[in-house]
Amino acid sequence: MKLITAIFRPERLPAVKAALFRAGVTGVTFSRVSGHGGEREVVQQYRAETVVLEFHDKIKLETAVSEPFVQPTIDAILASARTGEVGDGKIFVQPLEQVIRIRTGEVDHSALTPVTADTVQRRAREQAEVTP
Repeated sequence: MKLITAIFRPERLPAVKAALFRAGVTGVTFSRVSGHGGEREVVQQYRAETVVLEFHDKIKLETAVSEPFVQPTIDAILASARTGEVGDGKIFVQPLEQVIRIRTGEVDHSALTPVTADTVQRRAREQAEVTP
C-alpha cells in the first residue's frame, strides 16, 4: 500500500480527476495549497502598488492505493497534470503501514477497495468515449 501525494496546477484539476476515475482510483482528497519550487517570483501591479507573488496557488491530491493501483495512479496524474512548463508540480510516493476504514473496521487492502469503483470507472470510460 502506498500514499500518493501530488501537487499540481489548479487548472489541471478536472483533467486529473477524470484521469484518476478512468484508472479506477476513486478515493481522493483534494486541498488548495500555495507554495513554490522552481518557479520564479511574479511581480504584479495591484492598486498602484508593486506586489511580489512568491507563492503560487496549487492543488494537493492525496490518495491511498494498493500495489496494483500505484503505477496507474502515477501514470494518470502525469498524463493529465503535465503542461511541460516549470511549475507543473511533483508526485510523492510513500509506504503505508496500515489503513483502517472507520465505518466497518476493515483493514489494509479491504479498506482501500472502493465500494463503488466499478460503477465510477464504467461511468468515466463512457464519458471519455462521448467526449472528443
